[in-house]
Amino acid sequence: MYNSRNKQYLFKQSTGSILNFYSDERYGLCYSTLSKRNTWSEPISINKNFLPPFYIDMDFEDNFHILFQDKQGNIFYTFLDKSNVNTLQVLKSNVATSYNKYLKLIVSRNTINIFFIIDHNNSHILAHQTINGKAINPPKVIDYVLKNDHPYSLLTDKSGNIYVFYQVSDGKYLQIGFKKYNPNQKIWGEFTPVTRFNGDCQFPKTVIDNKDIISIIYQRKTDKQIELIYQQKVPERNMWSSETIIQTSSYAFNNSSIILLNGNIIVYWIRDDSIYYSMSSDLGKTWTKSSKFIFPASKQLLCFSYKSNNPYESDSIYAREIPGSYLNGYKLAFHQNSTNNTSISTDELKSMIVDGMHLLKGNVEDLFEADNSIKESISKIDNMCKTIHKELIKQSVKITYLENEIGKLRSNMKFSEESSTSDDYKIQNSKDE
Repeated sequence: MYNSRNKQYLFKQSTGSILNFYSDERYGLCYSTLSKRNTWSEPISINKNFLPPFYIDMDFEDNFHILFQDKQGNIFYTFLDKSNVNTLQVLKSNVATSYNKYLKLIVSRNTINIFFIIDHNNSHILAHQTINGKAINPPKVIDYVLKNDHPYSLLTDKSGNIYVFYQVSDGKYLQIGFKKYNPNQKIWGEFTPVTRFNGDCQFPKTVIDNKDIISIIYQRKTDKQIELIYQQKVPERNMWSSETIIQTSSYAFNNSSIILLNGNIIVYWIRDDSIYYSMSSDLGKTWTKSSKFIFPASKQLLCFSYKSNNPYESDSIYAREIPGSYLNGYKLAFHQNSTNNTSISTDELKSMIVDGMHLLKGNVEDLFEADNSIKESISKIDNMCKTIHKELIKQSVKITYLENEIGKLRSNMKFSEESSTSDDYKIQNSKDE
C-alpha cells in the first residue's frame, strides 16, 4: 500500500548500477542491488538497531548519506561508498524515546546539513545541525512547528542556499511560509509567508528546477471542501504566482506530491490504490484536466524516492516521491525509463545528441590543443637538433685542429730524436780516431 512515510529509495549511479534502500524486519536498514536480469540481490544490512523511517541521499560522486535514529532515539549519520561504511552519532537523546523525528538531510559542498523535529515541553522544534568531516556542530533552532503527516519540506538552489517550508499559525489558521539559509554567512533569514488564506494550509511539498524556479503544492481547507493548490516562485523575487486549484475533494490530500519530469510539472494524488494526476507543460501556466493514470500493479503500489546520476537523466527528473512497484525489477509511474521500458523520448534523444556534440567538440578542441602542443614540442626539438649539429661541427673543427697539432708535435719529436742519434754517431767516431 502507498505510504509516503515508508519510502523505498531508488538510486541510479553514474555507472548504471541501481540500488534500493529500505527497511526490513530481519535486516533492519539495508539495501539491495538490481541485476542485469532485473532481480534484486539479497539485502545487505547497514544497521539492525534502527527505528524507521530513515532518510538517504546520493551525492554527485555516487556516495550515500544516510540519517536514521536507533530505538533509543539517538540520531546517527552514515557515509557509505564502494568500500567504506562510517557512522557518527549526531545527537544523543537524554531520554529513550521512539517517536518520528522527521529526519532529512542536504549535502552541500563539504557540509552535511541535517534536519529533524524534536519534542520539547509540549512543543515541536525544527532544528538544523551541520557536519564538517568528523566535526559535529551543535544543533540550532529554526522555528517551532506543528507536526502532521508532512510538517516541512526542503530545497537547495544552485548557489547552495537552503529553503525550508513549513506551517505556522497566524493566530487563527495554519499558514505556509519559508525560511532561507545562507551557507556563507551561516544564518537563517526571517520567516516569509507564502499563503494568506482564511482557512488552514497544510502539507507543503516542493521541487526546484535547474533554473531555480521553485514549485510548491499544498492543501487548503474551505468551509466544505479541501483544495489541492499549486504556486511557483522565480529566482531573485519574493513574489509568488497566483493560486491554481489543481483538484477539489472532500478527502485530505495526504498522499499527494509533485514531480519534475522532462520539462513537465506533474502533480499527483493517491485514492484507493489508484493514481490521479494533472500536468503542466508550460511551467505551470496551464494544466491538464485531472485524470487517472493507468498503472499495471496498482494493488502493489508503493511510495518511491528516485534519483539518478546518469548524465542523460539526472537533469530530467526530480522525484522525491513517486508512485511505483517492484514489477520486473521496478516500475515508476510517469517515468518511461523504468526497467521494463527503455524507450527514449524525442527530447531525451535531442539532449543526448546535443551532449554528444558538445563532447565531440570538446574532444576536437583537445586534439587541436594536443596537436599544437606536439608541433611546439617538435619545433623545440628541431631547434635543439640544429644547435647540437652546430656544436658538433664546432667540436669537429676543434678535433681536426687538435689532430693537426698532435701531428706536428709528433713530427717535431721524431726530428729531434733523429738529430740526437746523428750527433751521438759523430761523437763516437771522434773518440775512435
